[in-house]
Amino acid sequence: MKKYHIILLISAVVLLINSNVYSQPKFTLHVTGGYTLPMQDFSSTIVASDTADDNWPYKNKSGFNFGLDGKLAIGKKGNFRVVFGGSYNMFKQTGTIADPDAGNITLTTKMNILALSLGGEWAFQPTKKVNPFLGLDITTSFFSGSFATDPVIDAYPRTSMKSETRVGIQFGGGVDFKLSKMVGAVIGVKYHLVNLIGVGADDSTEVAANEIDLGDKAHTEGGVSVAARSIGYLQAYVGVSFYFGAPKPTMKK
Repeated sequence: MKKYHIILLISAVVLLINSNVYSQPKFTLHVTGGYTLPMQDFSSTIVASDTADDNWPYKNKSGFNFGLDGKLAIGKKGNFRVVFGGSYNMFKQTGTIADPDAGNITLTTKMNILALSLGGEWAFQPTKKVNPFLGLDITTSFFSGSFATDPVIDAYPRTSMKSETRVGIQFGGGVDFKLSKMVGAVIGVKYHLVNLIGVGADDSTEVAANEIDLGDKAHTEGGVSVAARSIGYLQAYVGVSFYFGAPKPTMKK
């Protein structure tokens, strides 16, 4: 009788272990949100002397990001995955500048970046409940933004960011936690080098009267030499995973 009970116990443990192993899904969808930290020349605190509005696109503090990406597993084991997706990043900063004529003025800068990406990643344990991954993407980033002073004065008519596009790369990694065959959770980080290709600086004839261009290429502005600028940011995110196309798990005999 004891022997019979032991056999039943061992069988139950084997069934429990097998139930915690999931087959690699063919397609994974992540919906994420998180925190973005601007880096390199893209991060700077507003100070009293910031009356040159050409610098305002680079007055950014930490912000928020929202993302969506899809991952298509390649091959039988599914370790390599083709990844495509996008993220929307929002930055905002408020500070005080000292205008020589109007006195102290409150400046608010808002910058937005929509980044579309295509690349690949390596999933280390695609059939396990805990699946770490590392990846690299090529990105195309679209810039927009606005700038406001309080009070509003004629000395600062440029209140909008000129639409700009840059090509770069991002690399990062994370961990996917399978909670069931269909749903899981994901956490991760990405480091984005935004303007590796497409840097530029427009002259006054190429920018509307109310716009500020990105000006990330070395250039001369009003007789003053401006160095090239490097734009980057670090993302930390959490989200929900949805799995599609996973075959039914098979029981080991």
